[in-house]
Amino acid sequence: MSDIFGDDFTWELKKYFLESTSKDVESFIDLLDDSTLAKVTLEIRESVDSWQIDAKTNEFAQLESWLADFKSKIDSLDTVEQLRTGLGLLLKYLTALLTEKKDSEELVARFPLVAQSNREALFLHCKTGTQEFVVPIGNVIEISGVLPVYILPDAQPGLAGLLPFRGDAIPVIDLNSYGFHAVDLSKCYYVICEHEGMRFSLKVTEADELISLKDRDMQNLSDHPTMLSVPFIKQFFVKDKHSVMVLDIEKLVAA
Repeated sequence: MSDIFGDDFTWELKKYFLESTSKDVESFIDLLDDSTLAKVTLEIRESVDSWQIDAKTNEFAQLESWLADFKSKIDSLDTVEQLRTGLGLLLKYLTALLTEKKDSEELVARFPLVAQSNREALFLHCKTGTQEFVVPIGNVIEISGVLPVYILPDAQPGLAGLLPFRGDAIPVIDLNSYGFHAVDLSKCYYVICEHEGMRFSLKVTEADELISLKDRDMQNLSDHPTMLSVPFIKQFFVKDKHSVMVLDIEKLVAA
């Protein structure tokens, strides 16, 4: 077809598919509430079949695979909020395709679809000044008061020094190196953590309570570009109208 009508015509057909699908997705988002969830979910499942066929026809192979994954996860997206999140992700993907005019593995990787569950986990709520974050309680060994920190002459970025703990010297993570606000830490606590046998410490001004969180409580930091960008923080939640960051311990150790 492109040989006869030219690439511009081929793109217009693809553009029509992307724009019409975007409108359908927006309509589903607007229709969703607790009373319509079951009915709209059924209609979405039927529409996904049609979108998959059109994606293949328009040579959007990655989008076709994404839609297949979405259809397989629809039953797991069992609340209005979760289904809206999935549809919102699809809408962003379609918008990106309209802008970049080409599907690719790099592009689809920006829109990972993860079915959220009702799994609960316990976290320790901490503060450094006005900034708040939580640490998975399974990684916390102890909360200690004032301890001496030994500064290393050639410390690597992100390392504030070494802390004596139970006969060992463990690294103290310098959160300021990762964009956290500099605060007066003369009165502070040390949250001693462990991940896969590696111990380290976080210097905080408060470590005050345990919080139980479900997966669906979390929001992705990538959806809020104005917030702090830190390699070991991918999610946050809202508590008392404040954003609270969720530390990914595995990524923190690797940072």
